[in-house]
Amino acid sequence: MPEDNSSIEVIINGFKETVPKGASISELILNYDEVDAAMIVERNGRFVYPRDYPTTQAQPGDVLEFIHPDFGG
Repeated sequence: MPEDNSSIEVIINGFKETVPKGASISELILNYDEVDAAMIVERNGRFVYPRDYPTTQAQPGDVLEFIHPDFGG
């Protein structure tokens, strides 16, 4: 079976997902409906600055965490 070169596998919030090759963090946030002004993104255990979301592309095997802080008391 030929390999699909238009998509890659990553882990998003603990689940294996197939995403378009070259997808940016910004695109993934929109695709997975994770839009939240207070959200924190980690890629392979490292913080990703919001200014870098449009230019940071997911790579095969990346582990991405979209973390929503729970504010309140």
